Amino acid sequence: MKIRILLMAVAVAMLASCEHDGYESGDGSLSYLTAELAVLHTASNRSATSADLDNGTTLSISNPFTTSWMAKPDTIYRALLYYDVATDGSKTVKARSVSAVPVLRPIDKNKVTQMHTDPVGVESAWAAKSGYINLSLLLKAGKTDGEDAVQTLGLVDCGTTVGDDGKRTRHLKLYHDQGGVPEYYTVQRYASIDTKDLGDADVVSITVNTYGGEVTKTFECNK
Repeated sequence: MKIRILLMAVAVAMLASCEHDGYESGDGSLSYLTAELAVLHTASNRSATSADLDNGTTLSISNPFTTSWMAKPDTIYRALLYYDVATDGSKTVKARSVSAVPVLRPIDKNKVTQMHTDPVGVESAWAAKSGYINLSLLLKAGKTDGEDAVQTLGLVDCGTTVGDDGKRTRHLKLYHDQGGVPEYYTVQRYASIDTKDLGDADVVSITVNTYGGEVTKTFECNK
């Protein structure tokens, strides 16, 4: 299933595709396999050599790897990392698989020519020690004959309010365009929000249109 991410660059709203291909590393027992949302650090050859987990732990990767969407050296990528936990408690681990996780950055509502809030499911939403707010979304999908049907996700900035306590709340709304994709089955996808992208906000409020109506999640910003 293809998903586009609504982005803003040079004050222009535009679309960019987001790949979700995977990386596989060898065979063997999966007894110690675990999965974590992480920030991957690439070396000069584009290979991921370490990962910062959302709980604050930094892992070294014993089998550095790269994928088609890790296109730049010496940079970071948000991902879901599958790895074997070291039985001796070491922070050096063997990577097994990886999937890209989009980081949604707010777009001013005045830059969005047509707002879409097609419903999605929200499996969970939480703030991590790393400063990311994570969404586990349930999207409806289905196969089509052509490549024209693509879903689009984004985050629209609906303004900031100041409470009686002086705290600044940034109000965001999830943009979702079903894009003509059939709704035959449900797929789970993660998306993240970096609180560093929220400026001087103390609190962020995220509103999502679900199949049961609008749901709003509120989090303290960790910057």
